Amino acid sequence: MNRPDPRSPRRLLMACAASLLLAAAVPVARAVDRPALDAGLDAVIAGEVSGSPQLAGLQVLVLQGGQVVYEYAGGFARLTADGPVPMSLEHRMRVASISKPVAAIGLLRLVESGRVDLDADVSDYLGFSLRNPNFPDIAITPRMLLSHTSSIRDGSYYWLAAGERFADFFTPGRPHYEDGAHFAAGAEQRPGAWFSYANLNFGVVAAIIERVSGQRFDGYMRREVLRPLGLRASFNVCDLSATRPDEIATLYRKRDEAENWQPGGDWVAQLDDTVFACHYGREPVRRGVAPGTILPGYVPGENPTLFSPQGGLRASVRDLSVIARMLLAGGLWDGFRILDEETVRAMRTPHWRYDAERVNGDTGEGPNTAPQRPLFTGWGLSMQLIDPNDWGLGEAPRPLAGHLGDAYGLIGQFWLDFEHGDGLIALVTGAGDDPDRHPGATPLYRPSEEIMRWWLQHFPRGE
Repeated sequence: MNRPDPRSPRRLLMACAASLLLAAAVPVARAVDRPALDAGLDAVIAGEVSGSPQLAGLQVLVLQGGQVVYEYAGGFARLTADGPVPMSLEHRMRVASISKPVAAIGLLRLVESGRVDLDADVSDYLGFSLRNPNFPDIAITPRMLLSHTSSIRDGSYYWLAAGERFADFFTPGRPHYEDGAHFAAGAEQRPGAWFSYANLNFGVVAAIIERVSGQRFDGYMRREVLRPLGLRASFNVCDLSATRPDEIATLYRKRDEAENWQPGGDWVAQLDDTVFACHYGREPVRRGVAPGTILPGYVPGENPTLFSPQGGLRASVRDLSVIARMLLAGGLWDGFRILDEETVRAMRTPHWRYDAERVNGDTGEGPNTAPQRPLFTGWGLSMQLIDPNDWGLGEAPRPLAGHLGDAYGLIGQFWLDFEHGDGLIALVTGAGDDPDRHPGATPLYRPSEEIMRWWLQHFPRGE
């Protein structure tokens, strides 16, 4: 395999301010020093920052005052027989758990239409009873799902292939029940009381969406969220692999099939390379080939994990910036109201805060061990709530709401400063060494830490 040059060509594009204003009253953002900014990110990709590994590809986008003021694409999007394909701002990749706030927007649109109640029993929508057997008298609600306080756990897996039944995760005696591994136990971990991040929460979110809307999750999200925002992003990779195959970036690691890291070796494709599985349990199709009929006869709600509601969105930083600007504008985009202002406010309002005195959640699931600096300390509706100061970054308080992403080599971050209309979106398509081997000063993976440090240094809040 050709070994890529970490300094391979990139497109560095600035958006026209006139086309990116959220409203006439939005203040004009300051000019940026692009050469200095580019150099900092070039060094991160090349692995020239002490302790941070080489990266495959990187997209970064910065918002100020509701405007895009800086965009960057570096490294490569794919390795081919003809050499590396430079990463561009048009490339889309599987953004991992940054998908969760997007899926939440789909559910919240049903809440606003009166078809879902955030505080109702989820069993009312699912077509089967979903109660934690350790707390049978406490209803699990959509609000608990979005804030990860539902008492649902991932178990050893949280996805099912086509033809399997989602309800079997939660039904004693059925396949996939895993002796109740998908439920918390212990009095302190009752529904609504204890935070524990779980991907399976968003399988239930997708189940509610499918059962209430009568549509398959990927199609509902396309019609109700992504298309109204003018986006080609999709939860169904085959929407893109057949029609715009050159726009899909591959995820990589320098790790062999036995999961041994080889920092001096070749990049190994992890996902979205030459073939694509449209959903779990389907035979893959080649890049550029039409997939044919997908899931004929599928019954909504039967298996909502098929399209990975917890992490399967394919998007670029530009796509995510549209979602970010819609949220910063109180749910309004291009004259179309996606969400009410009150709903957006609820997304970033704390529904759980860590209480160190009584210990009310799991905070140590971060990629690195950072004593006294836990990864999770606050959560809204699908939004992580942080202040970089709590991680030892930044010189002044800067409350942020957003989400991290980590899967198949993707390392991402999506942060919004609602007070000032600022934001950072960054997507890494693979690291050349195990990120856990490179702990920094924060619970973030080292590349994410360095990119956030770069953002805080060059884009002070409100400037």
